[in-house]
Amino acid sequence: MKKRHLGIAALGTVVVVGAVIPIGHAAGLRLNFTHSAPTGLWRVQALDMATLKRGELVEVCPPVRPIVQLMADRGYLEPGDCAGTHAGTLLKPVAAVAGDRVRIQPGRPAMVNGRILPNTQAIETIPAWAEGSYIVAPGQVWLFSTYSARSFDSRYFGPVDVASSVRGRATPVLIRGDAADMTLVAERSNR
Repeated sequence: MKKRHLGIAALGTVVVVGAVIPIGHAAGLRLNFTHSAPTGLWRVQALDMATLKRGELVEVCPPVRPIVQLMADRGYLEPGDCAGTHAGTLLKPVAAVAGDRVRIQPGRPAMVNGRILPNTQAIETIPAWAEGSYIVAPGQVWLFSTYSARSFDSRYFGPVDVASSVRGRATPVLIRGDAADMTLVAERSNR
Protein backbone atom coordinates (compact mmCIF):
# COMPACT_ATOMS: atom_id res chain seq x y z
CA MET A 1 0.00 0.00 0.00
CA LYS A 2 2.85 2.40 0.83
CA LYS A 3 4.41 1.83 -2.59
CA ARG A 4 1.15 2.80 -4.27
CA HIS A 5 0.92 6.05 -2.23
CA LEU A 6 4.54 6.84 -3.05
CA GLY A 7 3.88 6.24 -6.75
CA ILE A 8 0.81 8.51 -6.68
CA ALA A 9 2.76 11.20 -4.79
CA ALA A 10 5.63 10.99 -7.30
CA LEU A 11 3.22 11.21 -10.24
CA GLY A 12 1.47 14.17 -8.62
CA THR A 13 4.81 15.94 -8.16
CA VAL A 14 5.73 15.36 -11.81
CA VAL A 15 2.37 16.73 -12.96
CA VAL A 16 2.67 19.85 -10.77
CA VAL A 17 6.26 20.54 -11.84
CA GLY A 18 5.30 19.85 -15.47
CA ALA A 19 2.58 22.50 -15.21
CA VAL A 20 4.56 25.08 -13.22
CA ILE A 21 7.55 25.24 -15.58
CA PRO A 22 5.61 26.29 -18.74
CA ILE A 23 3.48 28.73 -16.74
CA GLY A 24 6.60 30.28 -15.17
CA HIS A 25 8.30 30.51 -18.57
CA ALA A 26 5.24 32.22 -20.06
CA ALA A 27 5.38 34.71 -17.17
CA GLY A 28 9.01 35.50 -18.05
CA LEU A 29 10.64 33.46 -15.29
CA ARG A 30 13.91 31.71 -16.13
CA LEU A 31 16.18 29.43 -14.14
CA ASN A 32 19.89 29.92 -14.71
CA PHE A 33 22.31 27.16 -13.81
CA THR A 34 25.24 28.35 -15.94
CA HIS A 35 28.42 29.95 -14.64
CA SER A 36 28.04 33.01 -16.89
CA ALA A 37 25.57 34.68 -14.54
CA PRO A 38 24.55 34.19 -10.92
CA THR A 39 22.54 30.99 -10.57
CA GLY A 40 18.91 31.17 -9.62
CA LEU A 41 15.63 32.65 -10.73
CA TRP A 42 15.50 35.56 -13.21
CA ARG A 43 12.64 37.44 -14.82
CA VAL A 44 12.71 38.51 -18.45
CA GLN A 45 10.54 41.46 -19.46
CA ALA A 46 9.91 43.31 -22.68
CA LEU A 47 12.49 45.91 -23.55
CA ASP A 48 12.35 48.84 -25.94
CA MET A 49 15.29 47.83 -28.11
CA ALA A 50 15.87 51.46 -29.11
CA THR A 51 16.78 52.26 -25.49
CA LEU A 52 19.17 49.33 -25.02
CA LYS A 53 22.29 50.59 -23.27
CA ARG A 54 25.64 49.42 -21.98
CA GLY A 55 25.32 47.51 -18.71
CA GLU A 56 21.79 46.27 -19.45
CA LEU A 57 21.30 42.59 -18.62
CA VAL A 58 19.45 40.78 -21.38
CA GLU A 59 18.17 37.38 -22.38
CA VAL A 60 19.54 36.63 -25.82
CA CYS A 61 19.62 33.88 -28.40
CA PRO A 62 23.20 33.26 -29.47
CA PRO A 63 23.67 34.21 -33.13
CA VAL A 64 23.65 31.56 -35.83
CA ARG A 65 27.37 30.96 -36.21
CA PRO A 66 29.46 27.78 -36.54
CA ILE A 67 30.97 28.20 -33.03
CA VAL A 68 27.49 28.42 -31.50
CA GLN A 69 26.36 25.27 -33.30
CA LEU A 70 29.56 23.49 -32.27
CA MET A 71 29.04 24.41 -28.61
CA ALA A 72 25.38 23.37 -28.80
CA ASP A 73 26.30 20.04 -30.42
CA ARG A 74 28.88 19.36 -27.69
CA GLY A 75 26.28 20.01 -24.98
CA TYR A 76 27.96 23.16 -23.69
CA LEU A 77 24.78 25.13 -24.43
CA GLU A 78 21.40 24.04 -23.16
CA PRO A 79 18.95 22.95 -25.85
CA GLY A 80 16.21 25.48 -26.52
CA ASP A 81 14.08 27.33 -29.01
CA CYS A 82 16.60 29.75 -30.54
CA ALA A 83 16.09 29.77 -34.30
CA GLY A 84 18.87 28.28 -36.38
CA THR A 85 20.80 26.76 -33.48
CA HIS A 86 18.17 25.07 -31.29
CA ALA A 87 20.23 26.37 -28.37
CA GLY A 88 18.74 27.84 -25.24
CA THR A 89 18.86 31.52 -24.44
CA LEU A 90 21.73 33.12 -22.54
CA LEU A 91 21.78 35.82 -19.85
CA LYS A 92 24.38 38.43 -20.77
CA PRO A 93 25.21 42.08 -20.13
CA VAL A 94 25.43 44.49 -23.03
CA ALA A 95 29.05 45.66 -23.10
CA ALA A 96 29.09 47.66 -26.34
CA VAL A 97 26.41 49.47 -28.34
CA ALA A 98 26.30 51.23 -31.72
CA GLY A 99 29.33 53.47 -32.20
CA ASP A 100 31.46 51.81 -29.51
CA ARG A 101 34.87 50.34 -30.39
CA VAL A 102 35.56 46.71 -29.48
CA ARG A 103 39.09 45.30 -29.55
CA ILE A 104 39.74 41.55 -29.68
CA GLN A 105 43.30 40.23 -29.31
CA PRO A 106 44.44 36.63 -28.79
CA GLY A 107 45.54 35.91 -25.24
CA ARG A 108 44.18 39.20 -23.89
CA PRO A 109 40.88 40.36 -22.42
CA ALA A 110 38.42 42.14 -24.70
CA MET A 111 38.39 45.93 -24.66
CA VAL A 112 35.49 48.34 -25.16
CA ASN A 113 36.31 51.99 -25.87
CA GLY A 114 39.85 51.40 -24.61
CA ARG A 115 38.75 49.81 -21.30
CA ILE A 116 39.82 46.28 -20.46
CA LEU A 117 36.94 44.00 -19.52
CA PRO A 118 38.08 41.62 -16.75
CA ASN A 119 37.55 37.87 -17.25
CA THR A 120 37.02 38.19 -21.01
CA GLN A 121 40.13 36.51 -22.37
CA ALA A 122 39.08 33.70 -24.72
CA ILE A 123 39.89 30.17 -23.63
CA GLU A 124 42.62 28.81 -25.92
CA THR A 125 40.76 25.58 -26.71
CA ILE A 126 37.68 27.39 -28.05
CA PRO A 127 37.91 29.28 -31.37
CA ALA A 128 37.65 33.00 -30.59
CA TRP A 129 36.23 35.81 -32.69
CA ALA A 130 38.73 37.15 -35.22
CA GLU A 131 41.39 39.52 -33.92
CA GLY A 132 40.68 43.12 -34.73
CA SER A 133 39.17 46.43 -33.81
CA TYR A 134 35.46 46.74 -34.53
CA ILE A 135 33.03 49.66 -34.51
CA VAL A 136 29.64 48.39 -33.36
CA ALA A 137 27.11 48.81 -36.16
CA PRO A 138 23.62 50.25 -35.60
CA GLY A 139 21.23 47.50 -34.55
CA GLN A 140 24.00 45.39 -33.03
CA VAL A 141 25.49 44.91 -29.57
CA TRP A 142 28.46 43.01 -28.15
CA LEU A 143 27.86 40.94 -25.03
CA PHE A 144 30.69 40.27 -22.57
CA SER A 145 30.16 38.86 -19.10
CA THR A 146 32.88 39.75 -16.62
CA TYR A 147 31.21 37.43 -14.08
CA SER A 148 33.09 34.34 -15.20
CA ALA A 149 36.23 33.78 -17.26
CA ARG A 150 34.42 30.77 -18.79
CA SER A 151 31.44 32.74 -20.09
CA PHE A 152 30.36 31.96 -23.66
CA ASP A 153 29.79 35.40 -25.17
CA SER A 154 30.91 37.82 -27.90
CA ARG A 155 34.55 36.89 -27.37
CA TYR A 156 33.58 33.77 -29.35
CA PHE A 157 30.51 34.70 -31.42
CA GLY A 158 31.07 38.42 -32.08
CA PRO A 159 28.32 40.99 -32.53
CA VAL A 160 24.66 40.18 -31.95
CA ASP A 161 21.74 41.54 -33.95
CA VAL A 162 19.38 43.21 -31.48
CA ALA A 163 16.13 42.73 -33.40
CA SER A 164 16.53 39.00 -34.04
CA SER A 165 18.44 37.91 -30.93
CA VAL A 166 17.64 39.99 -27.84
CA ARG A 167 14.47 38.76 -26.16
CA GLY A 168 14.21 41.15 -23.23
CA ARG A 169 15.67 42.68 -20.07
CA ALA A 170 16.75 40.17 -17.42
CA THR A 171 16.43 41.05 -13.76
CA PRO A 172 17.33 38.83 -10.82
CA VAL A 173 14.49 37.54 -8.66
CA LEU A 174 16.20 35.04 -6.37
CA ILE A 175 19.84 34.38 -7.18
CA ARG A 176 23.05 33.22 -5.58
CA GLY A 177 25.76 35.76 -6.30
CA ASP A 178 25.74 39.39 -7.38
CA ALA A 179 24.35 40.32 -10.79
CA ALA A 180 26.32 43.57 -10.61
CA ASP A 181 29.50 41.49 -11.02
CA MET A 182 28.42 40.78 -14.61
CA THR A 183 29.14 44.34 -15.72
CA LEU A 184 31.81 46.97 -15.32
CA VAL A 185 31.89 48.90 -12.07
CA ALA A 186 31.66 52.21 -13.97
CA GLU A 187 28.62 50.96 -15.86
CA ARG A 188 26.91 49.92 -12.62
CA SER A 189 27.32 53.38 -11.12
CA ASN A 190 25.65 54.94 -14.18
CA ARG A 191 22.37 53.04 -13.71
